[in-house]
Amino acid sequence: MALPSSPSDIHSATPTMASNPADRILLALKTYRLQHFLESCTAAPPRQIMDASGALQENPEFARFEQQDCALASWLLSSVSTGVLPHLIGLDSSAQIWNAIVALYGSNTTSRLMSYRRALHFQRKGDLSMKDFLMKIKNYCDSLASCGEIISDHEHVTAILNGLPPEYESVITIVTASQVPYTVQGVTTILLDVETRQQVVVCEAPSSANLVSSQAPTAVNETVSTP
Repeated sequence: MALPSSPSDIHSATPTMASNPADRILLALKTYRLQHFLESCTAAPPRQIMDASGALQENPEFARFEQQDCALASWLLSSVSTGVLPHLIGLDSSAQIWNAIVALYGSNTTSRLMSYRRALHFQRKGDLSMKDFLMKIKNYCDSLASCGEIISDHEHVTAILNGLPPEYESVITIVTASQVPYTVQGVTTILLDVETRQQVVVCEAPSSANLVSSQAPTAVNETVSTP
């Protein structure tokens, strides 16, 4: 059975839900029915066998197994990022390389999940524009999804609301009190609209102040000139 021609073929051969690199590789190999090479219990055929006369000769099954295992090992090495390669130095068989990949991605994924989830729920708007704040929240959700943990709309919206400053309290009340749950897109639209209105008010305030300032002397003069 032929291997995928390149690492990019993993994505066309596997469902998109397998976001962990190790999961994508395994599903691709299952597609090509090569997963048995990754099992440590899979033993190579004997290198030599006896022929009819009792003489030892090279076992064609061993040669075939070794060829496939070497090809698979090479493909595995080409399928991982350059940052992973130093951890695979000295490993020869596809099973050894695979076990190292699983161990590495497993520990890294757990660590990243904890980091992304913590960042998601502690992100605050602060001095960020609303667009930048919402993008940060979305990026954390996307990062969690890349580790195999899909964030629901409810949790996404909750993270947004928790990061808003007090001046958005009315929006928080409207969203949380709604009988019909707001979607992420719905909350995003509301918040961007509120920020736009706030910016308009801020821009109009200096004009109003200047208008009052320019009218004040006239009013004083009229008062003084009145008999």
